[in-house]
Amino acid sequence: MPVFLDGGGECGALIKSRDWSDSLGPVELWSRSLKAATGLLLRSPVPMVMLWGEEGIMLYNDAYSVFAGGRHPQLLGSRVREGWPEVADFNDHVMKVGLAGGTLSFKDQELVLHRHGEPETVAMNLDYSPVLGDDGKPAGVLAIVNDTTDRVAAERAMQARADRLGLFDRLSQEIGDIGAPDEIMAVTARLIGEHMHASVVAYADMEVDQDAFTIRGDWSAKGAQSIVGNYRLDAFGETAARAMRAGRALVLRDVIGELGEVEGAKFLSIGIQATICMPYVRAGKLAAMMAVHQNVPRDWTADELSLVAEATERSWAHIVRVRSEAILRESEDRFRNIADQTPVMLWVTDETGYCTYLNRTWYEFTGQEQHEGEGFGWLNAVHEEDRPGAERSFLAANEAHVRYETDFRVRRADGKLRWCIDAAAPRFDGSGKFLGFVGSVIDVDERRENVERVRRSEEQLRAVIDQMPVGVAIARAPGGEIFLYNQALEEMLGHPLISDGAETYSRYGGIDEDGRAMPAERYPLYRAVASGETVINEEMRYRRPSGAVVHLLAQAAPVLDDEGRAEIAIVALQDITARKRAETHQRLLINELSHRAKNLLAIIQSIAQQSFKGDHASADSLARFEGRLGALSAAHGILTQERWEKVPLRRLICDTFTTVRSEDERLTLDGGDILVSPKVSVSIAMAIHELATNALKYGSLSNETGKVEVRWKNEDGRLRLSWKERGGPVVHEPERRGFGSRMIERGLSAELGGSVVIHFEPDGVLCEVNAPMPVDD
Repeated sequence: MPVFLDGGGECGALIKSRDWSDSLGPVELWSRSLKAATGLLLRSPVPMVMLWGEEGIMLYNDAYSVFAGGRHPQLLGSRVREGWPEVADFNDHVMKVGLAGGTLSFKDQELVLHRHGEPETVAMNLDYSPVLGDDGKPAGVLAIVNDTTDRVAAERAMQARADRLGLFDRLSQEIGDIGAPDEIMAVTARLIGEHMHASVVAYADMEVDQDAFTIRGDWSAKGAQSIVGNYRLDAFGETAARAMRAGRALVLRDVIGELGEVEGAKFLSIGIQATICMPYVRAGKLAAMMAVHQNVPRDWTADELSLVAEATERSWAHIVRVRSEAILRESEDRFRNIADQTPVMLWVTDETGYCTYLNRTWYEFTGQEQHEGEGFGWLNAVHEEDRPGAERSFLAANEAHVRYETDFRVRRADGKLRWCIDAAAPRFDGSGKFLGFVGSVIDVDERRENVERVRRSEEQLRAVIDQMPVGVAIARAPGGEIFLYNQALEEMLGHPLISDGAETYSRYGGIDEDGRAMPAERYPLYRAVASGETVINEEMRYRRPSGAVVHLLAQAAPVLDDEGRAEIAIVALQDITARKRAETHQRLLINELSHRAKNLLAIIQSIAQQSFKGDHASADSLARFEGRLGALSAAHGILTQERWEKVPLRRLICDTFTTVRSEDERLTLDGGDILVSPKVSVSIAMAIHELATNALKYGSLSNETGKVEVRWKNEDGRLRLSWKERGGPVVHEPERRGFGSRMIERGLSAELGGSVVIHFEPDGVLCEVNAPMPVDD
């Protein structure tokens, strides 16, 4: 199977095993561009999917399979419209633009997908670009998918919290320089009324008894006519009175008609529909501030309005004195209650920078004891390395009375460190006096990690592209200025690229077959930008600044806009020097093999002539001949395994010996790591075979106790090798040297260029070799 799928993870294996006859055809017959694009996306750590052909056949990597969820692996190889039917129109648009050569990019694109059997809304960063086929035209669309659902949800949650905090900021700003309780309550009711879409803010006195309470007075609002009326709430009775005395707010709903009853409560009304009723002390009595909806057509007399105005004027001085303190306490309690319920860590300081308040969320998050964070104790929850910077940022802002924002790591109650953002704004009273800061600490560790994860993914993707063995350069058309190229191309050419224009390409290192500089118009990139030509698999030679010549395989093509004009052109260069060298080496090996085969035939012919000389060829002669052929075969087997290069001497001796005697426990080898050439290895193997055969028949291996010792060493650039037999029968000098002895002494010495002598010593045969160290021939 094609190797471009190897190392492609689970999806690579699935593609390899899948039957593609109904769509893309057999994998081995895929186009070169389809194989290259598939190999690239399979090895990417970033979720990537490719939609190939008019039908958008889906090919993706392991990272995308995680995104696909329960639809994997059935999604692999499906048509995109059928694979994602719920977003078919969206993908139709993608395919139309991509196959026309265009690109698309979407940030935080929301789609409803059915990945796990039910609809879910996801957010994604999507980048689509066309993939060119072998003919240089768009044949598919490549998509890089980054799931941003968690980040988008976190940002929206933070925005919602910020909106709620915005209400508190507005409240602080608008009541900062107000001292009158009525105004404070009016602003509070108005802001809450706006928040709840009320149309009128009004207040009135109340009378409370055990059975009911009555609200009466001047209900007024900006831009609305003053309204005077009495409202009796009979059915609320003791419960309502107890709530008002305790200072708790009531919610009054759907007050309708002259006399209406809603949820068992009777209302004597004139058409005011109240939403929120907040109690406070007015002239020593309970009063009500309401955010209401106005729906009253009648006018009121001047006497009625005058009566209300006089009562208000008489009681005002006492209201200011009595209620100011109550409002302050109530406001503090309300702030603390709201602050303790918010998921954001809030804090307040005085003008000296001393922290006077931290909400419950802070203490739950950090695990500090109540009040432990006050003063500058909050710094103890900050990581030791970040503590000095956090303190400096705060003190500088406190000195300048300006807003500030900083980030640092906070140790959570469970011991884990979390990155947080600390943001604060100064507080001032009505006269402009600085009162301190109010601030918030927000856990942004997950958001920070998401940002870091995206950054790492982008770096990894760029790293993958930069590590590709294919060099890529992009130039503008028709001028030919190169504005982008990768590191692989720079290393391949041996220098950075020049971006002056196509006419300057001749200053590059391209050369023809005669070694002359190649003119600019012959460069593949020039032809692509100048004439719109698509260049496929064109070989060229290139001389680097070092003088080395490399062979390159070029692909170049223009990229057309919607009107068919070339905007840019791309060239891809592959260094095929190693391949060309391998082809040359292969030819040399074939020639060498032919030469060695001829020599082998000559050797076999000589062996046959010597082994069967005369008219009485015996079985013993045949056995000797077969043994010598076996030794020769063993030597060639070792050479074949070593690719006909140098062979380890130790292995050659051991393997040759075992062709004579299968067990080698009586053989002792002693020598260093020495390599011998193919030519020498054959001669040594034949010599070892002859010595081992004679030892088995007549020498130390012919009994049960004899042994053979083979020792060698490199001494001053010379090979010294000895074969010594011990423990066998007594040896006598033969009257006549046989073929084997002559082959060893004459043939081996000739091959080695040294001396080879056999000594027939009484205690055993000794063969000594003294020759220059073998070198490759």
